[in-house]
Amino acid sequence: MKQALFSRINLALAAALAAVTLAGYLLVPAGSMLPIHWGPSGEADSFWPRNTALLLAPVAVIVLSALLAFIGNRAGPEQMASSKHAFGTVIPVITGLMLAIQSSIVLIGLGYPDQMVRVITLSLGVMLLLLGNVMPKTQPNAIAGVRLPWIMNDPALWRATQRLTGMLFVAGGILLVVCASLVQHPAWLIVALLAAFLVPLTVGSFYSFLIARRSH
Repeated sequence: MKQALFSRINLALAAALAAVTLAGYLLVPAGSMLPIHWGPSGEADSFWPRNTALLLAPVAVIVLSALLAFIGNRAGPEQMASSKHAFGTVIPVITGLMLAIQSSIVLIGLGYPDQMVRVITLSLGVMLLLLGNVMPKTQPNAIAGVRLPWIMNDPALWRATQRLTGMLFVAGGILLVVCASLVQHPAWLIVALLAAFLVPLTVGSFYSFLIARRSH
């Protein structure tokens, strides 16, 4: 866990997040109201003062990192060894996602067009590409991966399920990257986001259930 939290890439992303946050305080006029939430239409529907809004991303990184560290410490060395590839990817991904969101909020505060839904779609597409590639490397564990009762004690079925779900996540990631580049309407981007996450999980779970049922 410490290796993932203090890896070079995660520290670099955290430093970039700190720099963007500082730039926001220096460049965005004091008293500005910045968006913190976007509705299904893609329009911002909730705003906070600059000083508070710019704290959200750094605080989110700290809280989520602390939560993952707590989970890792409670899981024990064996579970962590089985899921180290997933943790090594998820932690920098969270920091990178918050960096992208913070950068967009600062740009909005400086008067640039609001492209948050597109930025989130692109960022989550990259996240799915990375997670899809590491899922097949995980071993049965209680922390990361598609964890279903009928695959936890079957290493072969675990590997097959993670491999299929990971491949579908990669396909979903490619879909999101393409949609973020070409699709104009935010509502369709949200549909693509839901499909990219739900379809792989549903198909992977159903596949593992069918194989387990045939085996028994």
